[in-house]
Amino acid sequence: MSYKKLLQQRADLRDRLAALHAKVASGKATKEDDAAANDIQGKIETCSAQIDREESNFNNGHPLPPARLPGGASGWGGGAGSDDDGGFANMGDMMASVFKVSRGEGVDDRLKKLAVKAASINEGVGSEGGFPIPTQFVDRALNEDLEDVVLLQFCDRQIMTSNAMNVPAFVDDSHAATAPFGINWQMVPEGGSFGTIQGTPFRAMNLVARKAGALFLASNEWMTDSSTGIRARLENIWRASLRWYVENLLWAGSGAGQPLGALASGGAVSIDKEVGQEPDSIQTENVVKMWSRLRPGSHGRSIWACNASCLPALATLVVGVGTAGNLVSPLLQVGTGIAGSPTMSIFGRPLHLSEHLPAVGDAGDICLLDPTLYLLGDRKQITLDASPHARFETDQTVFRATVRLDAQPIYNNPLTPKNGPTAGWLVKIGAR
Repeated sequence: MSYKKLLQQRADLRDRLAALHAKVASGKATKEDDAAANDIQGKIETCSAQIDREESNFNNGHPLPPARLPGGASGWGGGAGSDDDGGFANMGDMMASVFKVSRGEGVDDRLKKLAVKAASINEGVGSEGGFPIPTQFVDRALNEDLEDVVLLQFCDRQIMTSNAMNVPAFVDDSHAATAPFGINWQMVPEGGSFGTIQGTPFRAMNLVARKAGALFLASNEWMTDSSTGIRARLENIWRASLRWYVENLLWAGSGAGQPLGALASGGAVSIDKEVGQEPDSIQTENVVKMWSRLRPGSHGRSIWACNASCLPALATLVVGVGTAGNLVSPLLQVGTGIAGSPTMSIFGRPLHLSEHLPAVGDAGDICLLDPTLYLLGDRKQITLDASPHARFETDQTVFRATVRLDAQPIYNNPLTPKNGPTAGWLVKIGAR
């Protein structure tokens, strides 16, 4: 279970326990309630132990301060615990209210409160136009149902309280002549000198809340007559499209006026293809070399990601085991996860499929990476507006959504280790 899901599970368990305690306080508890409370308390302790282990893994050698580690920030739109829905049932409900505003049918009290809130924190309405989407719906869009994304699900996140900010990151580019992070240690004889005073190298990561947006249509009849269920489905469509777009930026962004994607990172390492390797193929040697070139300390936090077109090749790869390698073992291991869902792993680390990675044979079709070394800046600012004029002749309303974000890898150079070849926070295979 992922770290974020563990946090949510513990929060849910604590809510259930609090409800049982309230029942006990009212004198209405039964023996079954007492047993249930003891059971839930045990589950909370088990869950807390798992969270402690995850946090220990995250803190081991991480170049950012602990407060910036996954779970340390509350995430998109104010965090998983945010209950600010602005009084709307769902995004479709809010869109229906904005639709009425665009037609001159008045502004309901819920939108008025959002406008006041936006003005008080200098967001949206005055300079951008539109109404800020309540934090709960922002949270749903980019914190929930993340099974269809990879980097968005596992990357580190930093809340941005302004449109630009600097995040300090320690530099760790070479172990050739010093210990990690440029600190030199030495043996000191009795009465001897400790040597020269050393500075701790760091760089300022510049995050700028870059604007992205979309225009989409809805017929006026549909907006007027749609049921609650249809409006809820509209939210699902909106969430899926936004997740897809952000995930694509996190992988493939150029860094020019948009986030710097993982595949374009200067801190990544590319493995050359094998001599005589067939086009559009993956060999065991490729995968083993990728594993050997990941940054020290990142293997326990690492994940694999690949385009689905890589699976036929990966499923046939084997490694020799036993005396003289006369036994073979599949490199790709398939198991069963929570609720019976299938899971895949290589060298014990999970494999995730992503349509945002190139097809098999292209550079970056399969990657090994430490996702906690990729930083996503969250401005917590998504606005929605509507216009009935652009498509007046077809009786349609145009909606405009705006989001602000930035992202980049924490390391911008590969690591030169004490011995051996360079290592990266992300390792990929070159084109074949």
